[in-house]
Amino acid sequence: MAADDGTNRGAARPGSGPAVWLFWSAVWLALVFVGAKLAYLAARRDPGTADSGADLLSLAAITYRDVVFVIGAWAIARAAMAALRLSRIASGAVAVLFAAFAAIVSLYAIASVIAFGILGGFLTYSLLQLIGSVRMIESSVGAYLTRRVAAALVGGPLLYLAAVAASVRVRARVRAPARLGRLAPALALAWIIVGQRTFVAEWATHYDWRIADNAPWILGSTWFQAMTTGERPVRLTDQFDAADLADFEPIGQRTAVPLAAPAARRRAAPPRAAPRPPNVILFVLESVALRWTSFGGRYDATPVLKSEAARALVVDNMYAHIGRSSNSLAAILLSVYPRLDFRDFTEEYPRVERTSLASAFRGRGYRTAFLTPSDLSWAGWNAFLHTRGFDEVRDYQALRCSEDISSWGVEDRCMVDALVEFVAREPGRPFFAMGWTQQTHHPYEPSPGVPMLDLVRDREPVPDDYDLQRYLNVLHETDRQLARVFEAVRGAGIADDTIVIVVGDHGQAFGYPHDSYLQGRTLYEEDVHVPLVIWWPRRYRVETHAPVIGGHVDLAPTIAELAGLPPAPDWKGRSLLDPAHPPRAYFYVAQDEFKLGIRESEWKYIYDLRAGTDELFNLARDPDERTPLEGEEARAARLRQRLAAWAEANRRQYDVSAKQ
Repeated sequence: MAADDGTNRGAARPGSGPAVWLFWSAVWLALVFVGAKLAYLAARRDPGTADSGADLLSLAAITYRDVVFVIGAWAIARAAMAALRLSRIASGAVAVLFAAFAAIVSLYAIASVIAFGILGGFLTYSLLQLIGSVRMIESSVGAYLTRRVAAALVGGPLLYLAAVAASVRVRARVRAPARLGRLAPALALAWIIVGQRTFVAEWATHYDWRIADNAPWILGSTWFQAMTTGERPVRLTDQFDAADLADFEPIGQRTAVPLAAPAARRRAAPPRAAPRPPNVILFVLESVALRWTSFGGRYDATPVLKSEAARALVVDNMYAHIGRSSNSLAAILLSVYPRLDFRDFTEEYPRVERTSLASAFRGRGYRTAFLTPSDLSWAGWNAFLHTRGFDEVRDYQALRCSEDISSWGVEDRCMVDALVEFVAREPGRPFFAMGWTQQTHHPYEPSPGVPMLDLVRDREPVPDDYDLQRYLNVLHETDRQLARVFEAVRGAGIADDTIVIVVGDHGQAFGYPHDSYLQGRTLYEEDVHVPLVIWWPRRYRVETHAPVIGGHVDLAPTIAELAGLPPAPDWKGRSLLDPAHPPRAYFYVAQDEFKLGIRESEWKYIYDLRAGTDELFNLARDPDERTPLEGEEARAARLRQRLAAWAEANRRQYDVSAKQ
């Protein structure tokens, strides 16, 4: 892309011809792309790193495709001018059309970067169609259209046109050396080469790698593909059975099912002394899918938990609603479905007025605590948790039994130390303690001095066996620390009066059975199917398995029922012990992809909102989800209706929250 001196035939003034207008229109369009993504980088925080990523190499990595797009558009316009070189008016018309096109594209570039946080990627043709047919998407976009955003959308293109005009005027008055005309293409080429190499080496594995896409190209190419292939995308509409919304009604709005009258009167039983309120320990395993535990049948990474299950209820089909810890925290603690968007619930709604499980226990005289060896400054957890009914909230800064082993915090052992001490305090008073581990989060840093075991042993063709080996060893060590919790409970003589719940917050992927890594990138079982063990020797004398299908929203009502507490009216879940619990769980992914999913009985359905495609699996016959089923259109359509009902219920819920 070289600057023209503007001396086309018939040009009235050197340096101000159509080619110069075209050149500066292209330059400023590239700068708009770069500036919009620079703003994104400045506000971005990469989980697990202290660096915001706002450096020149990162900027090149996420904008080199934009520069390629601009050069391509400029080259097409320049070729059109060359073909019309005999007509200055025609060349001027090309320059005007290009400037208008570039102004529209600059508006779209700014809007796309702003919307990236909502959609987790740039608009595709299928997703654009959904904005008008599913109000969930429309509401999510509308919620972020603030005055500041509107000003950027209106002012951006105007500033762009003003910058182009000013550059042309300066160029007409100042005669620049000829070599400066060759500098622009050299800089652009260097930017593209450095950006592409940095993207491959560093950015391809980032959670938000799609920011490197070129937004206009994504929309245009998906539209072209839809128009030329003849394949109609699967549509998610507002059409569903009104009864489907019952899955998402809060407990206080549900119609009670009348109990059958007794066949005959019985003599009243003599009154019995009320049992001691049970203590409750809720132990959340960070980034642990059922697949990687001893319950998954492949890896013996949790032998302690497997052994303790001899006095527990094992829920075989428990699901995280999303592979994001912040949203899992909200679902577990508040029994609420997270908003179907790309934000962290704890950051978006730090002061939301909903009943916390911890508040319910504290209202009954329980002492309460939240303990984690991680950093609670992440995603607003600190502010969120301090208003949720916990007497004490402690993170790695208050649990320093070791040095930091990663940017996430200290060893899980430190949290267990604090938990054991908490259990021993005030023996006559019931307690609710919630512990959240961190070592099983990437980078899976082992505890110093703990020998590495061979827990992989070629059981599966896992490409990332190095990380999997580290992960399984860290999980094995966390499991060993968990044994100390059970020992403390038994040692205090309160085993029959203590419920210990162990659950995963979401899964983790290592490249098999699907080409995905880390967490929150797919809706396959390794990402959303989590372990749930409810240990209570008083109630469960043998290992008991529950085939019920549930999600994190069901945990609070289940724990409340076990502890003898009434469920909060605003809780969205249902007790897993309820025989009328629907045989369904819902989940979504909002990171690399934007997908909704549902598990109903043995069927699992995944709908891709961005691509307009779907997958249906029978988990009884295909537990690894290797072969999507064909010929089940009616079943897929019915499950898609349930997803539409979830989207509508979610929209209504958060529309009300936004007005409060």
